[in-house]
Amino acid sequence: MTSERSWVASERVALPDEEGGLRIAAACVAIDGPHLGEVEVVEDLSAAVVARRSAGQEVRDYGARLVTPAFINAHTHLSLGMLRGFDMRRAARGNMVEELFFALETRITPDDIRAFTRMGAYESLLHGVGLVWDHYYAGEVVAEALAEVGLAGVVAPTLQDLAGPGAEVWEAQLAATTRIDERADLAERGVVAALGPHATDTVSDRLWGAALEVAQARNLPLHAHLAQSPEEVARLDRRHALSPTAWLERLGVLSEAPSAVFAHAIYVSRGDLATLAARGSHLCWCPMSAMVFGFPARVGLWEAMQVGWAVGTDCASNNDGMNVQQELRSIAAQRTVGGSWTRAYQAFLDAPRFHADLAARAWDARSVRFSEHEALATPESLLGRVWSIPGRMHPKLRAGVIAPGALANLLIWDLEHPALWPALDPLHTLAMADATKAIHGLIVAGREVGEAGRFHQSVIEGERYAEARREAQARLDELLARIGV
Repeated sequence: MTSERSWVASERVALPDEEGGLRIAAACVAIDGPHLGEVEVVEDLSAAVVARRSAGQEVRDYGARLVTPAFINAHTHLSLGMLRGFDMRRAARGNMVEELFFALETRITPDDIRAFTRMGAYESLLHGVGLVWDHYYAGEVVAEALAEVGLAGVVAPTLQDLAGPGAEVWEAQLAATTRIDERADLAERGVVAALGPHATDTVSDRLWGAALEVAQARNLPLHAHLAQSPEEVARLDRRHALSPTAWLERLGVLSEAPSAVFAHAIYVSRGDLATLAARGSHLCWCPMSAMVFGFPARVGLWEAMQVGWAVGTDCASNNDGMNVQQELRSIAAQRTVGGSWTRAYQAFLDAPRFHADLAARAWDARSVRFSEHEALATPESLLGRVWSIPGRMHPKLRAGVIAPGALANLLIWDLEHPALWPALDPLHTLAMADATKAIHGLIVAGREVGEAGRFHQSVIEGERYAEARREAQARLDELLARIGV
């Protein structure tokens, strides 16, 4: 157990301010085991470091390098990184989850899942992610794989009883959820549990009720998919004459769960969004993935309806990457991307001859959308989707903020790296640049990952990674042979 106090010091630490935003200040930050302790803003950093070292305390002094919370990826299936590079063109025309993933996942073993999850965990760390919300089969194996690699996580063992690869083992996965919640060795590494009903069309009212009962008894969140396909919506209509959201409301899931996090929510109406907002539920937007398996929901409407929402990558098989920081550009793009499809721009394109006034009207239409979505693109708003917002979705875990009691997940940035230089506004740069190349160091649950100063190389060149990759490759080769690919 890493309970002895140590300190992180820097001239530039991203701290919450009194208005709910962020400020950068010189500070010394205590690390007590897997959590942060005292945060002291200082006038003279050098003197503060000397004083602590003179008292025999360990201090990692990062000088002028920027220290921020590590990123949080609010919706993942790390194991599915095994399909990165698979030709998705055919699968993307239909229901990718049912026609591709379910067919493959019936042949996968727990040891396969462990090996593939390790690889996804390593990739996440290399992108500055310190905490993932992972939803997958063999959940206890996933939790152990995260702890082995050194990535914190909220693990939701997938629960299904109506359809899907987990339909015959839901009782075992419900028991695994309880075990994850009880394991102190996992908690020490920042790995905790969530209840994982898969979706409204693959989980019965009985199993939703059982999951809700455990969530209430243990103060755990629900993490599920919601209205992610037209097939799901059609099934709920046939079975209950209700939308997926309305059915969950009828079951009491939305009103009685300690916390609820729903991924995708593509087919959620304005009225259903109002229900989710009133119940304090959170949604998770995975834009790059949704562009493959469906299309992105309108997060501007989510924001206008005052629904809390965070950002995730979903699985690497859908978007070929697990860099959640890069998803933030898609939020900022909401200001302008709609301009391509306005009637004013269509009129310009269809005009038989050039008219400057039509171009001006197209710009005016773009300007309206820009103003409507401008608040989404502030650095604080963007970074909040991968820091503080997902960091407060679990009732028993606080993360994504540098404050006492939060999980000790910290990123140290080299602002002189070409990917960030000149970093005139460091927070804007972190939100919009291709930033993760400039990671100097990473701390997860109070433990240093790799070697500061050569972070990426030290992780990739380590023997633990090499062995993990060898096992994952061997298991992938065997799996593909079993399914005839």
